[in-house]
Amino acid sequence: MMNRVQLRAMLARMESRLAETRHNLSQAERVLAVRAEAETISRRPKARHYHRRMSRWTGADEAEYQRILDDLLEISGPDLDRLRRKIDRQDAAIEALRRKYGVNMERPPFLDW
Repeated sequence: MMNRVQLRAMLARMESRLAETRHNLSQAERVLAVRAEAETISRRPKARHYHRRMSRWTGADEAEYQRILDDLLEISGPDLDRLRRKIDRQDAAIEALRRKYGVNMERPPFLDW
C-alpha cells in the first residue's frame, strides 16, 4: 500500500511523462504541417504579386498542400499511431491508479509547451 506522499509523487511523474509524450506528438504533427506547407510553396511559385492584405494561397495550393500532407502522413503514420497508443496507455494507467487509490483531485490540463 502506498502512502499519500508516494502516490502524489508517482502521479506527478506519470502526468509529466504523459505531457511529454503529448508534446512530442503535437510537435511531430506540427513539423509535418510546416514541411508540407514549405513543399507546397516551392512546388507552386507565384507569378503575380498581390496587395499585401490579399492572400496568395489559392484553392489549388490548398489541394496540393493536402496531397503533400497526406503523403507525409502515410509515411510517418505508424510512428504517429505508436505515439497515440502510448498516450492512451499512459492515460489509462493514470486513471487506473487514481481509481484504485480514490484520488479525486483534478488532473492538470495539457498545455503544449
